[in-house]
Amino acid sequence: MPTNFSHTSFSSTEVVLTWASPSPDVINRYNISYQRVGDCTEATSGTDSTSMTSITISGLEENIIYEFTLTATNNGGTSSPATHTLTTLSAGKILTI
Repeated sequence: MPTNFSHTSFSSTEVVLTWASPSPDVINRYNISYQRVGDCTEATSGTDSTSMTSITISGLEENIIYEFTLTATNNGGTSSPATHTLTTLSAGKILTI
């Protein structure tokens, strides 16, 4: 399972998520899904870049609580999910950690 799943910055419409690779496991794909807390609709992003440990997700709405879920897939299957929750900012603001 990927560790240290968090964000490095976010604004009213996007977030930069980061994580640490579950070394020494070989990863074939990372899958990121997200949804508004309390909403049934889920969006999914994936990456085939196994060395990638961050992703920018845009198109979010301002002042909304989102939950992001990250899993890693390899020949052994799919990892347990790591989750991260944050509330997007008001329009025009950016928070960098």
